[in-house]
Amino acid sequence: MTADRSRHGPGDGDGNRQDRPIRRASRRGVLAVGAAGLLAGCLVTSEEEGSDARQTGDGANGSDADGDGSGSGSGGDSDGSDGDESEGESTPDEVGPDGSGLVVTDVTVRDVTEGGGWTRVRARLTVRNAGRFEYGTVEFRADAYAVRPGTDEREAVGFGYVTRRFSPDDRFGEGRSRSFDVTIRFESDETPVRPKRDRYAVDAAVRRAEPL
Repeated sequence: MTADRSRHGPGDGDGNRQDRPIRRASRRGVLAVGAAGLLAGCLVTSEEEGSDARQTGDGANGSDADGDGSGSGSGGDSDGSDGDESEGESTPDEVGPDGSGLVVTDVTVRDVTEGGGWTRVRARLTVRNAGRFEYGTVEFRADAYAVRPGTDEREAVGFGYVTRRFSPDDRFGEGRSRSFDVTIRFESDETPVRPKRDRYAVDAAVRRAEPL
């Protein structure tokens, strides 16, 4: 009994009173721990839901906002792009040869003459406008070649230019074909090939194109 008193304090009653608060404290501790656990669980859940909500906001709502923004942006862009397109569709001062849409479909050597130390090769170009612009001024370069008899070898002997201007009443429009006559002159000493039509060939390409 003495050992019991020394272990439990000044008396069993006091010891019992001390034990009860300790047990109450333990219950409070358990409750507090449980509540903290529950709260911790709620916080985690709230963060998860909050993260889900943020993800939804960033995803769905964000995409909606982005959609609205992109709609507004696209509206602005469309206005801008419309402006750009309208600017793009506005008639430029000049179109590069590659983008002109002018296609040389045929070149015919019509005549070859010699006189005064010069040889003249006259050719006719047939050109189709496969582009989207109507042209007021076009220019082509034509290169003449002498073809040696019995061979396919071509020797460049000279070149020339042909320029044509069209009026608003006679435009070189899309889908139309036009003929252009060009004369290429070079010194007769440039080649021993005789001045005959079947001994010469001409190639032509677009050099300049100005839409109306």
